[in-house]
Amino acid sequence: MHHHLDTYAYTNGLRHLHPEQKLIFAIASLLLTFFARPLVQSLLWLWLSLWILGYARIPWRVYFTLLATVAAFWLVSLPGLVVQLIPTETLRASGQVVLSDISLMGWSLFISAEKWHQGLAVGLRTMVASTCLLLILLTTPFPALLSVAERWRVPHFLLDILMLMYRYIFTLLETAFTLQLAQRARGGYQRRSRWLFSVSLLAGQLFQQSLHRYHQTNLALLSRGFQGEFRVLRSQSYAYSQRYGLEIVIGGGALILLNAIA
Repeated sequence: MHHHLDTYAYTNGLRHLHPEQKLIFAIASLLLTFFARPLVQSLLWLWLSLWILGYARIPWRVYFTLLATVAAFWLVSLPGLVVQLIPTETLRASGQVVLSDISLMGWSLFISAEKWHQGLAVGLRTMVASTCLLLILLTTPFPALLSVAERWRVPHFLLDILMLMYRYIFTLLETAFTLQLAQRARGGYQRRSRWLFSVSLLAGQLFQQSLHRYHQTNLALLSRGFQGEFRVLRSQSYAYSQRYGLEIVIGGGALILLNAIA
């Protein structure tokens, strides 16, 4: 999956659109997500999905698989957001609207309507914010983002750290996949006790392999005369689009106006 994501960034329908224009749109949408009402957030999500599925022509299976991963993390954290434990007498005195509760030995484990709505609001905001990130991840190559960051005067040492982190994400995932495949071929992950042993062994081997890759990269940089700053070739040309720019201005203005009067 991770290699495919990088491939989509170079082959999508918005690949020739200037990355600065896409980045400004994504950042503006992210800021709008933080203070917009649920209706506006839903409309913004549909608009961003149109860009990803319609304009960029990203396969819907890839898009919804990534969103499902985000939703899984939200579902795991949902009980901590909505479930409360307080004395039963305190709950009765508070007058809260309770959707579900379990009382035992003077304590009540319950879900209130207020916390449930807050949990749903957090989930919606998480999905929209993640879609803003996916718009950049699926449509813009990483070197192009570095070029925009340089134009915005981001310090070079931060750009170098980001580039190394981006490179090692793929290296780490590829190494983990290779090691796990070798473990499965040797009978790992068959039983629960075997599964725990295999995971611990995978973590140890992954740490050793990561250190080995780090030393290899360090030697390669020193042998090529590394002077403390990476140089990245950016030969592809991009163009600003008046059509997309007009859509961003009109659509964004309409959402802001709707949020103000809703």
